[in-house]
Amino acid sequence: MKKITYSFPIVIIISVLIQAFGLVRSLVLSKEFGAVYSLDAFYLANAYTISIFSIVSSAVTTIAIPELNNDSPNRNRTLRRFLTIITMFSIIVSMALVAVIFVGRKIVANDFSSYAQTVFIVSLILLMISQQFRIQASFSIAALQNVGAYILPRVLDIVPAAIPVIYLLITPHPSIIILSAMTAIAYIAETLLFVLVQRKIDTGFAFRIDFGLDSELKRLLKAVVPILISSSVFQVQVLLSNNIAGRFGEGYITLLTNTNQVMGMFQSLIIVNMINMIYPKFVRDIKESIRNGLSKMTTYISVTNYLVTALIWAFFFTGEGLIQLMFVRGKFTMAEAHTVYIFSIVLAIALPISVIRDYCYRFYYSIGNTRKPMINSINTVAANVALLIIGYLLHWPVSIVLAPTIGSFFSCFSIIVKLYRDNVKIHIYKIFVRLIGANLIGGCAFAASSVLKVACANLFIQVCANGLLIIAIQTGIYSIFYFLTKHHNRINLTIH
Repeated sequence: MKKITYSFPIVIIISVLIQAFGLVRSLVLSKEFGAVYSLDAFYLANAYTISIFSIVSSAVTTIAIPELNNDSPNRNRTLRRFLTIITMFSIIVSMALVAVIFVGRKIVANDFSSYAQTVFIVSLILLMISQQFRIQASFSIAALQNVGAYILPRVLDIVPAAIPVIYLLITPHPSIIILSAMTAIAYIAETLLFVLVQRKIDTGFAFRIDFGLDSELKRLLKAVVPILISSSVFQVQVLLSNNIAGRFGEGYITLLTNTNQVMGMFQSLIIVNMINMIYPKFVRDIKESIRNGLSKMTTYISVTNYLVTALIWAFFFTGEGLIQLMFVRGKFTMAEAHTVYIFSIVLAIALPISVIRDYCYRFYYSIGNTRKPMINSINTVAANVALLIIGYLLHWPVSIVLAPTIGSFFSCFSIIVKLYRDNVKIHIYKIFVRLIGANLIGGCAFAASSVLKVACANLFIQVCANGLLIIAIQTGIYSIFYFLTKHHNRINLTIH
């Protein structure tokens, strides 16, 4: 745990740098193109490719980390064969998806102009090719994190974030198709670097094609099927959200993409980094003792949610100015920035609930049960899709973010019920009491910050000052509660 504690601040700093590259990319694109169909085409192609990779990468990391802690003598061979089959699966699915979309492009991108449809198809092909290389990269990340190397994977993640931004900054009149090509090249370069690093650290995990089928591989494939199904169903919802967003009018895909990017800062900075760093240790905790592992899971959830809640309240306070700073350039208007802010607030409400659900999922993954999370995900997506369709029929644009927010609450409640039915007693009361306490602290800090709010002609200085203000107030309140609790416990120990 000490290595996680020491590494986490550095990982956060690197993640902030990666997010900064992403923000610069969005800023330049918003300035050059605004919210138009040609930019929607790039974002839609990116959404499709990320969807395929998310399905595969979640399967790789979820299965790989428990297997890396397996003492089987054939572990390395089994993992190589597993990666080979997963890669073949990804290639086949990608080719099928590109073919189907090309034939049905007038259905998928009906509102796009002929030029925007061309941009969409070309970008899709380029990005799909590059994503195949990232399967090995996702395994390398899992292998490195399993041995406590948390910083290096994030350093290499700078490559695909930086290269497209460098192209946009040095080109007077950027092309979306060339941007897609540069993005693809960046992902391939990152994977090659991971392969070189992997060979130096452990040649047994170096990538090579290895076909074969044995009992261990059958076990992994049996476990991975539910993950692929649940991830696929979830990504169908993501793609449906993007398509429905496009049908609300020009620019809505861009608005949804910008919203997801803002929320992605929270998820990648805190949630993803924390869970990915803790997951290998959590697997070992559960393998040693389920009772102690569940007790530690309560602590992991609470610590993660303390950080998430603090950032959410900071966003409520400074978010509108932050989004103006990020996106209001050129053709991107204040009204569009306000829409992104409202969408972001709706999604932010569910983030702490998503943290609880994700840790519950990882408990099941750690004991080799991938079926329960799959069923939960399918039920959740079915509810989300129904809400999206209702929102579309009512012509209610906010439904594209309201549906997943409601779905997060439903999925969290559902997986907790499943845990209790399996006689797995997590300390849910303690988790929610701490979450309520964190929100009370955040609310008090918000009220105090509103009184002390800094006003400045320079928007950047104003956002930074107010952000630091509310974080400082929250930190102060947390510190007071911590020392009071510590003092109270010390008195109780003295009495007894």
